[in-house]
Amino acid sequence: MTKHPVVIIGAGIGGLSTGLLLVNKNINVKIFEKSRQVGGRTSSILYKNHILDNGFHIMPFYKKSAIYQVMKDVNIESRLKLAIVGDIAFYDGSGFHKYPKGILDVLQMSLIPFRSRLSLLRILLPMAFTSMKKTEELDKTPLTQVTKRLDYHSKRFFDAVCMLAFADTTDHISLGEFARTIIRANPFKGGTSEFAYPDMGGYDRISQVMADYITEKKSDVILGKSVKKISISDGKVTGVILTDGTNVETNCVVISFPAYHAINQLFDEGVFDKEFITQTNRLNKTTSVVEVHFALSKQIDSRQVVFPVGKDYVSKGIFFISNITPSVSPPGEHLIIVGTPVKPEETDNPSRIKEIVEQMKKELSEIYPDFNMALLWERGMAWKLVEAVVKEPGLVWKNKMPHSVKNVDGLFFVGDSTISYGIGTDSAAHSSILAHPKLMNFLDR
Repeated sequence: MTKHPVVIIGAGIGGLSTGLLLVNKNINVKIFEKSRQVGGRTSSILYKNHILDNGFHIMPFYKKSAIYQVMKDVNIESRLKLAIVGDIAFYDGSGFHKYPKGILDVLQMSLIPFRSRLSLLRILLPMAFTSMKKTEELDKTPLTQVTKRLDYHSKRFFDAVCMLAFADTTDHISLGEFARTIIRANPFKGGTSEFAYPDMGGYDRISQVMADYITEKKSDVILGKSVKKISISDGKVTGVILTDGTNVETNCVVISFPAYHAINQLFDEGVFDKEFITQTNRLNKTTSVVEVHFALSKQIDSRQVVFPVGKDYVSKGIFFISNITPSVSPPGEHLIIVGTPVKPEETDNPSRIKEIVEQMKKELSEIYPDFNMALLWERGMAWKLVEAVVKEPGLVWKNKMPHSVKNVDGLFFVGDSTISYGIGTDSAAHSSILAHPKLMNFLDR
């Protein structure tokens, strides 16, 4: 067992999940986070007494999710107060249509004609009852190989499901990853289609629960400290050097931010060969988005999530955060967030961003006649380089970054850029679960 603490770089879901599993085995960890708060890409801010998420995040598969499994493994799942996100609908201009919570609900889905529902079932049922192993054969196949043969109505269904499940469009998604999502939502295989969100405020409250447990176990979550370099000697980790020059001795480092950034920033030249660096850099897939928070003086919808469907809508997702949990807003006010993917060059164009925001407001006022009267303020954000929630076909599941590398002993990688299934925070926690046995084997040597 190592006499030095395990150093974890990054206090997002991946790093904190890893720390949680290690301290539960009485292994001392030191987590260094460059930000002043935990949560990584899920961090929140307080703005005009509303808690604003950095994007919209959601826990898929609820008690079957990887995050929940990690917390259950260390017996702190009761600390996580969650609100179920179950009131989800499509909007197609003619009205609202209930989102199907299971495969059989597709038959009753009013969004598409009955004949299209039967066509969808013929596609979805074989996916739902296949094996995870079998889906690996589909990881290089784009989902569009299936959707391109469908009618307009069925394509709209896939567009909406992909926006909910992956926060992305069908052309970026692997058929294998989509099939795994359908399997995990199949109750006949022990799955669930339930979603959840912290009932205590922003999504980073999950990270805070994790961080609190780690410090209770006499380990450290150190905020506002950056790692400048990981020291390697004779193919072994010997420590990390912080940006202030402090040297922290350790023989085990876990990197929990994107591996393709880490290998280019934290190591001396020559630690990794060019072929390995090239392979890892393939995972550097980003997207660009415009997201707008709107504060309202009244509730304009009792639903929790609405997906406008059809090519004419700029708004791809409307998330009624206050309907999920009132704790994000002061009494008498309501918070929603509306998002859409955009071209990278659009984020550099203030007039284009303003145009997108105005179009969103126009669409909201058409869907909800009381929107303009209720609007208190808006806060738009445009991100040019946002970590893609799901990698493109051929770069998912086991084709992502491995958790360890042969030429550096004591170096590990976790997070959603490493081997894992699912998306975002669920993927990050799943990677920690998969990496944990490898870590323990190393530490027990």
